[in-house]
Amino acid sequence: MGTWTRSMVYNIFPYRLGLYVQDKLEFQGFIANLGVRLDYSNPNGDALDLEEYDQYYEAGYGNSIEESAPTAPAEDQLKISPRLGVSHPITEDSKLYFNYGHYVQEPYSSSRFQLQRESNGLVTDVGNPNLLYEQTVSYELGYEHNIADIALLKIAGYYKDITDQPGSVYYQNINGTVQYYKTENNNYADVRGVEFTLYKQTGKWFSGFLNYTYDVRTSGYFGLLRYYQDPNEQRDYLRQNPAQSRPHPRPYARANLNFFTPEDLGPQYGFFKPLANWRLNILADWRSGSYETYNPDNIPGVVDDVQWKDYLNFDLRLTKTVEFSAFNIQLYMDIINVFNYKYMSNAGFSDSYDRLNYLESLNFPWEKGDENGDDKIGDYRPAGVTYDPLEPNPTNDPEISARNQVRKDNKSYIDMPNIGSLTFLNPRAYRFGIRINF
Repeated sequence: MGTWTRSMVYNIFPYRLGLYVQDKLEFQGFIANLGVRLDYSNPNGDALDLEEYDQYYEAGYGNSIEESAPTAPAEDQLKISPRLGVSHPITEDSKLYFNYGHYVQEPYSSSRFQLQRESNGLVTDVGNPNLLYEQTVSYELGYEHNIADIALLKIAGYYKDITDQPGSVYYQNINGTVQYYKTENNNYADVRGVEFTLYKQTGKWFSGFLNYTYDVRTSGYFGLLRYYQDPNEQRDYLRQNPAQSRPHPRPYARANLNFFTPEDLGPQYGFFKPLANWRLNILADWRSGSYETYNPDNIPGVVDDVQWKDYLNFDLRLTKTVEFSAFNIQLYMDIINVFNYKYMSNAGFSDSYDRLNYLESLNFPWEKGDENGDDKIGDYRPAGVTYDPLEPNPTNDPEISARNQVRKDNKSYIDMPNIGSLTFLNPRAYRFGIRINF
């Protein structure tokens, strides 16, 4: 394209090996699962051996970086991950359990091997073959209780320590001829919470589960995300540089409910039983909205000051199964997003300015005057309502305030994304089908 002439090509054949051993021990009602996993990764290639602002990253020079730039063999990795699961019955109907484990994941290949350039050779993204494994150390302590042989109640607390996640670091030299991102193991997070789950796994008419999880996440990074050779630019960046997000509770709830009729219910007409083998499945999902930073006045220290709308969705499947001697036929109907809830997608914004216009039009709690409100990201102007922005009201004119209140009531002040067809990507959808099982 005339406005986007980047290319990224690499041919790499890395090696990966995984081995594990596991054993189960039982004695006097005490059950333990012990295991250890070995992971080995070899990039099977070389890594660039360049200074941060080397000329090989500049336009022109970047086209010959594979042939001329100095390299060093990429480092291989060996990781040993212990696993432990312990369960101890404390009564005939209840038990305590504890799980502990280390889990690793190899970074995406593009994070390790990409070399992205503009058509003039300017390097814009550089992978890092020496990236470490992403690692999670997970702890869980729980209690399970059998309720009258009908349902199972599970209460669990958990903590996850996540380290060495990859993130992009930007480098720019003093005259701007070097401008690229390089991937580093600089991100971390910790996740902690408690969950309550009620299961009913068997039954003649009903089964399913309900879950509520109170989840708190904190994330951040080590070092800096941008390095400027110009000390003045570096100082300006450091003034606006939050290194850690504030912990925000992000509770969520889920339900999977199955209602069905028994196979032998009602009369039979040949192979057909009108009342038997009906099943209604309902999936429900609610999540508290995520947080992000909106700081138009560049106030130092402002982090995660706005929140997205909560997410709520219901999906439904209705099936009827007809049994034959050697096979059965199942007719089904799916309804996705049963109540046709609308959730805004970032795909609707034509560019960053379009997104900024939308955010500026919202009325947040920390704003003053007529612009004060309780909007969240994801609020939208209803279809058919003409865009009508709020009038400036520096003198608190009652007539202007009254007109602005009308605009706030019908959300006409919201400047919607420019690409309307991509603003909401989850419309209610129906699907009908037939399945034959032999």
